[in-house]
Amino acid sequence: MTMKKLIYAVAFTLVIASSVPVALAKNPNDAKVTHLGNSAAFPNDSAVSDATHKFEVHVQGKAVSELAINLPEGVKVNRGIEVKNKSGQKIPATVSIDGKIATVAFAEPVAPGNSLSVSMKGVNASSYDSNQFLHYQVSAKNEGMKEAISLGLVQITTYLS
Repeated sequence: MTMKKLIYAVAFTLVIASSVPVALAKNPNDAKVTHLGNSAAFPNDSAVSDATHKFEVHVQGKAVSELAINLPEGVKVNRGIEVKNKSGQKIPATVSIDGKIATVAFAEPVAPGNSLSVSMKGVNASSYDSNQFLHYQVSAKNEGMKEAISLGLVQITTYLS
């Protein structure tokens, strides 16, 4: 009898666990927390030393006052970081790059419901000599908070032509 209960408990747990991601994956913009969106490199040739790496941040739940981007080892951003809203208007921000961490502090917190396009310009990842996946760890500070919350990893795929 105990083994039967254990099997039912495991089966029930697996059904619940497998159904949650499916429900959340229907439309990521329905999420109630700030999250990352699409990403890309222009051009996506890993030998180019002046590429633009872009990714989206969908602001949900609370206003965002700051983003922090951890740069992969050997990657440099030489022409700065620009943030635009979904209408293509530049969002006023102060950008600083200190070693491997780029910080984007917005002049005014970005309200929930906004989608941001973050462009890192003049990216030099030429120290990598083949097809690669670059991972940028991105965190956000919500308005009035002291600590940043991790949004996850942005993956940029480049190829050696």
